[in-house]
Amino acid sequence: MVVQRLVDAYIIGLGDNANNTELLQKLISSITSGDTSLLELVQALGSCLASEEASRRSKGVQVLSDVLNGLPESSIPMQATSRLVQFFCARLEDATCVPHILTAINALLRMSSFTTQFAIDVLNALFKEVHVQSFQYSTRSAAYQLLELVIQNHPEAVKEMGSDFVLGFAQMLDGEKDPRSLSVAFQTIPKIVALVDIKSNAEDLFDVIFCYFPITFKNRENDPSAISPESLKIALRKAITCSSYFGSMAVKPLVDKASATSISAKIDAYETLAAGTLNFSSEDFKIQLETLVEQIREDVFMSSDESVVNAALDTLESIYSVIILPKDTSDTSADPAAMVDGDEGETASPLDYVLKEAVFQLTAEEIKNSEQTGKILRAAARSSAYNCSIVSDAVIPIIVERMDATEVLTVRRELMDVLNHVLSASCDVARKAECLEADKINLLNIYRPDTSIPLDKEYSFLHITRLKGITLLTLLPAFLSEDETAVALQTIARASIERNEEENVNKEATHLLIQLSQSKPEQIVSVVLPLFFEAMRDKLIAVQKVSHLLNALGAIGVSASRILVPVLKGLSDLVVSGELAPPHCLATVSTIRKVIEAVVAVSKDGNKESNADLCAKLIGTVIGSLSDWVYGLAQLSSNGEQAVSLLVLEISRAVVATLSRIDEISQAEYLSPLFEKYHGIALQTYSPGTASASADGGDMYPSTLCHLLPLLSAAVCSCWPQTKIPVSDLSDFVGKLSVVALNTTLQEQRDASFEMIASIINKTSDAKQREDMVRRVLQPTEECDSAASVLIRHWLARALVSRNDKAGYEIVYWLLELISSSSSSSPSQLAQYSTMAAESISIVLGDHDWSITSATHAVIKVLSKQRFYATVVPQITTRFKSTDKEQVKTNLLVALTSTIRYMPKSVLMNGVEGVIPLLLSAIRLTQSSLKAASIRTITMVMIESPDTLQKELSPSIIPLLLLSLAQDNLANTVEVRRVACDALSLIPEKYIYPVVQSSRKPVLRALIAARDDHKRLVRQDATKAYNKWLSFGDS
Repeated sequence: MVVQRLVDAYIIGLGDNANNTELLQKLISSITSGDTSLLELVQALGSCLASEEASRRSKGVQVLSDVLNGLPESSIPMQATSRLVQFFCARLEDATCVPHILTAINALLRMSSFTTQFAIDVLNALFKEVHVQSFQYSTRSAAYQLLELVIQNHPEAVKEMGSDFVLGFAQMLDGEKDPRSLSVAFQTIPKIVALVDIKSNAEDLFDVIFCYFPITFKNRENDPSAISPESLKIALRKAITCSSYFGSMAVKPLVDKASATSISAKIDAYETLAAGTLNFSSEDFKIQLETLVEQIREDVFMSSDESVVNAALDTLESIYSVIILPKDTSDTSADPAAMVDGDEGETASPLDYVLKEAVFQLTAEEIKNSEQTGKILRAAARSSAYNCSIVSDAVIPIIVERMDATEVLTVRRELMDVLNHVLSASCDVARKAECLEADKINLLNIYRPDTSIPLDKEYSFLHITRLKGITLLTLLPAFLSEDETAVALQTIARASIERNEEENVNKEATHLLIQLSQSKPEQIVSVVLPLFFEAMRDKLIAVQKVSHLLNALGAIGVSASRILVPVLKGLSDLVVSGELAPPHCLATVSTIRKVIEAVVAVSKDGNKESNADLCAKLIGTVIGSLSDWVYGLAQLSSNGEQAVSLLVLEISRAVVATLSRIDEISQAEYLSPLFEKYHGIALQTYSPGTASASADGGDMYPSTLCHLLPLLSAAVCSCWPQTKIPVSDLSDFVGKLSVVALNTTLQEQRDASFEMIASIINKTSDAKQREDMVRRVLQPTEECDSAASVLIRHWLARALVSRNDKAGYEIVYWLLELISSSSSSSPSQLAQYSTMAAESISIVLGDHDWSITSATHAVIKVLSKQRFYATVVPQITTRFKSTDKEQVKTNLLVALTSTIRYMPKSVLMNGVEGVIPLLLSAIRLTQSSLKAASIRTITMVMIESPDTLQKELSPSIIPLLLLSLAQDNLANTVEVRRVACDALSLIPEKYIYPVVQSSRKPVLRALIAARDDHKRLVRQDATKAYNKWLSFGDS
């Protein structure tokens, strides 16, 4: 018989630990095809299942279990399922077979033929015959999985069994210690409670659960599948608090646990109590309320751990939110949900446990712990609007009376601090304003600014507390009238604007304005912003104060979308109107640019449509007016060209931030008038101070307007590749720009031309058109031996290399030839620019504000930098080894360092061994930026692959690092000295002492000298490195 042979082979395979996958698939296929029935399989296993040998019985059941787990859900008929259930239930008394029986039953539970009655039979047998905790984890896991499947697929079975199921589950769980099993069990308990009335068995189940509280364990490191301590803690918390029947048993021990010395246990107890308010009755908490409040007060007053304080306050708020309060029908502000009937003879409120201590503190001659008292009152008041009224009615009259009776400023500040917490709770629960109407005049008097109090450091906390109170009165729903709100906002705004000896007052006032901007944007725009703008119009205003005002306005604008445009429009109007002192215009424009960049950066992954609308609005209201203003300024500017250039740079960056985020149609609409204004300027070749010639034969423009060309460049570079540039022939336009760039003497025009040429070529998708553009750009360089003819190739390489165009690498090879040439030996006139060509390699890969960047939609192919590294670095290495000219070696080292500086770490570490000798040579160079970049690369290799540097460490690397610490070498800038200290500090961490033993004394001597460096940051870094080397080798 075929099935018998398969079974026998399978059994033999189990004994030999062989791979039985093929045999198993044959058995499953035979049954699913109908060639063999399950009855025939059981008959074939008969000798195994009836064997007196335990291991043989276990193997027989394993075969049956493996087959069942591989069968489709609908492949077993009802009759077969019934017989299998009877068989497995009977065999559960056989401990040897239990592991495989449980997996087999779990397979049956997924079958459509498995009924609720079958589930009941299985559960009864499981609870009666199997002592789950006597088995290993895999078996226990299968048992818990069985319960989960029953609850999920046959909840009626759980309901029908009722108490028997609860007791059986409790018996299974009792003694469990494995976190994996406990996690499953804890998550199962709320499901059981949802299905079964556990009233009669609540104590049994609770005892089994609560014995694990508080639960702590260390999870396995580097195992993402491991149970985390936090997830297990949360699962236990949900299990403890899932039933109202647990409340009477849980609250007291949890309150006791809250007094534990362990911070984690204390926090866990508080969080579990807070979670219990969802299901436990208020009476459960009332019994322990006094003890709990005392414990919470102790932790809030005494604990130095903020997490404990927060957990305690959250618990207090949660519990008071469910405590039943005496009915007060005269209180019209009462929350109907909170006003439920209490005991007839009860006269004291549960809030008395909080209020009595608070009143004692507030009426004491010397108020102590005002902050902690206020926090407790706020937590209690936040629990409901009704409780907020109780707390306010009890506390505010005392504070008002005490404020009237004392002139001691410290006492007044502490009273206001407590009052602020109570008002904060009123804001949080959106308490109706009429509840405080009787105290309105008193509250306004308390917070009215007192001009007799100096605005100095000694009284800063009093001023800050008062400003917080004014803010809270403003936030109270419908408490202040419009005029009163305006006065309050003016008070806070003036505190932010006026320069005080203690800057914390200004900072806090600004923070409060940011908070108010979320709920009062219209009033901020109409009341606060005019005060800031008026302050900036002061011609004698100090630079420091302007910086403060601009920072405050920027923060307010960023905080609320409805205020952003008014802030930016107001600032731009200030600049354009001429009312702003000239020295402050650049700072204001810079702030506008930073705010725009911050806003679009935050929202770039959000709603793109609303972001585009905002950018379009800013272009029309802010960017346009600033561009027109700076154009007029350039026309009138006979001197101060540098100031104009800086203004244009900031406005250009703002153009990039906005224009790059609108669609191509809107971009084209923006470009059209821009080209009408700047096209002629861009194509006119300038000599210093005069207009010389126009590439398109158009009108002549004054040279001062060339400072504006970054505006055109930024706009062109920000466009999408599909955006239509408003010129009749794009290739011709690029060619004319090349002619201008090669002949102009004005750097702004040359750079803008390079940027536009590179961006247009990069975004041209047609290969033939791109090739034609490159040809037109390079054609004028054949008759021009100037620095510009070299730089234009760097920009072309940038445009083409980023899109992996082979033409870009032809230009790179040309540049490498030039870099490798020497002005003394090469007949070419361009050889004199070899050093400049090496230094400018950074143009190809480096960062730029707008030309060829991902933010401005440039075509940047994946792995373009990797390809450049793989192509160029071997060339540089080969040329370096083959030359004996020092100038050429220096040029190659400069090019190498510039290349490495912009490489991803993963790329750089591939084949870094061949580059190390060149990097060590680069550290000897006199160019500080290259020295710093080389040392940083050495440091990175030291972190990622320390063995690579081990041979060079003592003979080369450490001596070079020590030379880089010398202050008398002009090449050793602060940056170089700091990165050298960082590298030296890393060596004791990455290498064993014998490797660098001979270098220890020289290093310590050099670091002792560096600890006296005239720069504080270098001294700090040197001290850190010295301490590591001093203890290096001691252990």
